[in-house]
Amino acid sequence: MLQQSNDVEILRFLYADARAPGGDWAQSLPLLATMTRARAVTLLIETRGTLQRVALGPKAPLPPQPRLEALRHSRVYAQDEFEAQTGMLRVIRVDPIAGLRGWLCLWHPFTDFRAVDTVLLGRIAPYLEQALEIWLDAGAERARQARAEALAHNLGAGWLWLDPTGRVVEASETARNALLRGTALRLTVNGRIEGRNPVAGRDFRRALDLALAGAEGPHLVTLDETAHAELAIEPGLAAPAPGIEPSLRAVVRWAPDVAGRDLAALARALGLNRSEARLTALICDGNSLAEAAAVLGWTLETARSCSKKIYAQTGTRGQPDLLRSVLNGACVASLAAPS
Repeated sequence: MLQQSNDVEILRFLYADARAPGGDWAQSLPLLATMTRARAVTLLIETRGTLQRVALGPKAPLPPQPRLEALRHSRVYAQDEFEAQTGMLRVIRVDPIAGLRGWLCLWHPFTDFRAVDTVLLGRIAPYLEQALEIWLDAGAERARQARAEALAHNLGAGWLWLDPTGRVVEASETARNALLRGTALRLTVNGRIEGRNPVAGRDFRRALDLALAGAEGPHLVTLDETAHAELAIEPGLAAPAPGIEPSLRAVVRWAPDVAGRDLAALARALGLNRSEARLTALICDGNSLAEAAAVLGWTLETARSCSKKIYAQTGTRGQPDLLRSVLNGACVASLAAPS
């Protein structure tokens, strides 16, 4: 059992590093190097055949990977147990779960490690196993959150929680950006939503009061008149998560800007050529054929002729049907802005 204060600090840093998004174990490895006087500390993590190396200090001459894989679980190894090993070494292998393995390696070019250093590695082994499991779960959760946020961004949707005064407690990146660029409402530096004009401010305050009173909703407020963007506040205060004060839940929706997406991907998805994809995007953004023709520098007759080819290719019966097919399908959700 870990008892010394430095040992407990190692634990605390291991678990904090496991949850950190950087994946560089920036707190635990330096502390371990200080405690053991190691010149280099290396953490090798293998997940489903993929090996990651996190190192502090110079690149240590470690044993080849096949030799490391042959080590026994939770036993501490020294340099004299490896052939042609350069420098002083201590290595321990842990196997938390199926498909996840780790090796913690201490190295010094000249000075051998002490008996207490070997004991320390053995003591932290079970906690390193737990930290690696936390690291794996945290990485998977971040990947899921990033994917969900990307899809919501592509659809112009975002969420936020408001306190009773209209201050934003938490918000997705999409929702925050929508508030920052809204023409009717704006997000202040202290996190409050305010109207950019008296009418918008009154409408927001009214919707907020109705939601607080629990009136049947949702209660809609225009966020941007030209972009068809709205803020919808759901009725009733509720605690969205443990430790967070009861808040009003709200959603923002910004009409997707199809013309600003990857048109080559749109063309491939719908079986169109580049020009047809450009016209499709303009139609889906609410332009008439005449307006789209003006943007493209076409005659109205050229736009009509192109639109007929689009309808035939996509199996739609006109502009409204094309708009429904594209915006309600999965295509727009998968189209990112071009890099």
